[in-house]
Amino acid sequence: MRNFNQKFKLRDSDRHTRLLYTLFLLLMLAGFTFSFFWAHSMTSLSPQGIADHYRGSDATFGEPMSFRELAEITHFHLFTMPVVFMILIHVLYLTDVGHGLKAAVTWGGLGGVMLDLLSPWLITYVSPLFVFTMLTGDILMTVSFLIMLVVPLYDMWIVGQPLMARRQRHKT
Repeated sequence: MRNFNQKFKLRDSDRHTRLLYTLFLLLMLAGFTFSFFWAHSMTSLSPQGIADHYRGSDATFGEPMSFRELAEITHFHLFTMPVVFMILIHVLYLTDVGHGLKAAVTWGGLGGVMLDLLSPWLITYVSPLFVFTMLTGDILMTVSFLIMLVVPLYDMWIVGQPLMARRQRHKT
């Protein structure tokens, strides 16, 4: 399989292509931000709040999540999260950042996704202590996402050509 990023680099693309990638990344930022605030409203992002969300709580009159509810959430996230991260990783790979960082972000992001998908089941059926597995996955995904956001934007707009720059044609 041919490595897709050997010829095309974000920083070498025209401003319309860079704007398209930038808008995509900003929409992903909006999605991640919305998810963060939604999770905070549901769980306060605290270990106890997360455990209560999945295991139920007398204090909030919440019932534990059923197998069916967990399966529905997992089904949706199992299809969407890996695809979103794959696209973001591809965008990162279109930059000139080192292979070590690319590998770390790839494994960190996808590892975070796997932990995030597995954690609700472990919290619900094994132990509330697995909230720390979920929080670890969330931290890995967040750090990876921020790198996959900042590095391409930096590569396109700071290192690459400015927004209104015109390409100069070389006379040979």
